[in-house]
Amino acid sequence: MSYISKNLQPNETIEYKADIHWFIFVMPIVLLLLGTLFYPTKTPTTHYVGLGLLILGVFYLIKRLLLKMGTEYVVTNKRVILKSGILSRDALELMLNKCEGLRISQSIMGRIFGFGSILVTTGGVTNSFKFVANPTKFRNEINKQIQ
Repeated sequence: MSYISKNLQPNETIEYKADIHWFIFVMPIVLLLLGTLFYPTKTPTTHYVGLGLLILGVFYLIKRLLLKMGTEYVVTNKRVILKSGILSRDALELMLNKCEGLRISQSIMGRIFGFGSILVTTGGVTNSFKFVANPTKFRNEINKQIQ
């Protein structure tokens, strides 16, 4: 059972659930590919560079898998809930009527591949959540629930 399902209020329903974009796996895959390219060489320097790249690639792959598994971005009929983390947890539960600002940032790669960062503000609290798939749809769902 997910964090969101456990923490829904009475008469609260999930209206939209955003996902982490697959682009988070690009860097680990590039590191692993470069590592497999350099590791089998006979030159000691490139061999150890390849080994280092393989170790770094595995580390980042595990880190990104945990990020993907532990992240939930949800719009309900009453709140916006943004939760990340498996071992440690960062959760922002924002009442829709208290939502002051929602900022979407997309790099060129984000615009091409359809991901971006969402910055949510209410009062003095600001939280940023990265690699949100289709952040514009997420914003539109929030606006739809507010009205």
